[in-house]
Amino acid sequence: MPRPDPATPEDAVELAAALDELEALSRFDVDGIGDRAQQAEDAARALGAPELELRARLVLADLARRRGDVAEAGRIARQVQRWATDADARHVLSRSHFLLAAVLQELGDLSLALEHAVQSVHLLGDEDPPVLRIDHLARMADCQGLQGDEGARERYAEVLGLAEQLGDVDRQLLILNNWAYVETIAGRYERALGLSTQLQALAERHGVPLHVGRLDTIARALLGLGRLEEAEHALAPGTESGALDASPDGDAGADFLLTLAEVRRRRGHVAGAQEVLDECVRRCEQHGLTAIRVRARREQAELHAAGADYKAAFEEHQLYSQAALDLQSAQRDARARALQAMYEATEARRQSRRYRELSLRDPLTGLYNRRFVDDQLPQLLDRAITTTEIVSVALVDLDHFKRVNDTWSHDVGDQVLRAVAAELEVAASGGAAPGGFAARMGGEEFLLVLVGGDLPRAVRQLDDLRRAVAAHPWAELADGLTLTLSAGVATTAGGAWTALADLLSRADEHLYEAKTRGRDRVVSDLG
Repeated sequence: MPRPDPATPEDAVELAAALDELEALSRFDVDGIGDRAQQAEDAARALGAPELELRARLVLADLARRRGDVAEAGRIARQVQRWATDADARHVLSRSHFLLAAVLQELGDLSLALEHAVQSVHLLGDEDPPVLRIDHLARMADCQGLQGDEGARERYAEVLGLAEQLGDVDRQLLILNNWAYVETIAGRYERALGLSTQLQALAERHGVPLHVGRLDTIARALLGLGRLEEAEHALAPGTESGALDASPDGDAGADFLLTLAEVRRRRGHVAGAQEVLDECVRRCEQHGLTAIRVRARREQAELHAAGADYKAAFEEHQLYSQAALDLQSAQRDARARALQAMYEATEARRQSRRYRELSLRDPLTGLYNRRFVDDQLPQLLDRAITTTEIVSVALVDLDHFKRVNDTWSHDVGDQVLRAVAAELEVAASGGAAPGGFAARMGGEEFLLVLVGGDLPRAVRQLDDLRRAVAAHPWAELADGLTLTLSAGVATTAGGAWTALADLLSRADEHLYEAKTRGRDRVVSDLG
């Protein structure tokens, strides 16, 4: 069997050029790029060229990320980053930072994503292709913009100018779309519309059809300005045969359909909006698009209300609220698992602890959630049995909180909940012994656990909390706003309890009594 010809320096040069092209194409949907990257990795391994091999591996990892395997992409990027650091391979190190910025952006850690994006730009050399500088600067702009950094505008303008100098239409379209999207997220719809107009003009000038993701960005800008007829007109090309199925965003056009449903509903075309929303839901369920499905529930509630079916609207909004909470919890767990897969040894444990802590926190108030209560409170009570240390449990409920949401808006209600949570944190830190905590049990109901002391002390602390909430300058938040709370306190003192359920039941009975006696009071076994 004949032996293969030995590798030559020309082979390595040719492969490096092929990798330059693959890296430049990796941000776009190009048929066969995965096969080409795999072939490049195999060829680099055969050449004994580890730097080229790892460049190809990063391209493959980025493709995995875009298919949804974020954890695997991050794990590979971390491995390559360690090798490149040890080998002082500047280009490979820059590309690993570039991929890590995208991974962390998807996982919601925007500050760390920006750090990697900055490093990816800093490490580029003059010998690197100009398109890579554009891509790396654009990712840095995306990270800045998603954090609300005004400096993103200057960065986008810079990178758009570089793409124009190269005559790179694909990159100009990508930058304009991302910039407009960031502006809509920030609520700057006039600015977003100006960028969207540039996007449309550029695409038309070069005969490039806009896919549904970009049409959605344009419509969102118009929607934010209340220009509903124009928004529906902008979306029209996406309703043509095959356009939705060709969506490059991996959502089968469901996000586009959700926007179209909102536009039609706000224009008063309820039947047409319902037809589009039904198709959106069908695609969500077919492709497992949970996040879009949750938002579709909110739109369904709005559609029921637009059709004057207020009972159905209320029921659907309840389903939306629960689904949104479930999604937040699932996303936190998924992010924690992804980050744990990315990091190893000591760093893995550190990140795992950090993200486990996040999974035990209520996303709105930052207080602990029911999961934490179910885990920690039984342990505290078990310890109380063996040490005779007293544990006091208070159920706290905001009086007439529904009035806040109905009169001043849910946004004001959210700000109220965060302010009360801050007062609860102060109260939790004032226990006679460490181990106390505050948690949000749901809606406007909270749990305060105090360790040490006795029942009179716990009641005094709850009264202090009650007075602090009543005295808070709520009128600065909304004219005429006032707020009080009621609380029921139970304690392990005297051994009158037999189980956690009994303790919480007594606290709940006292809370009910506080409500029936006129609210704005604390009730306990002391009266």
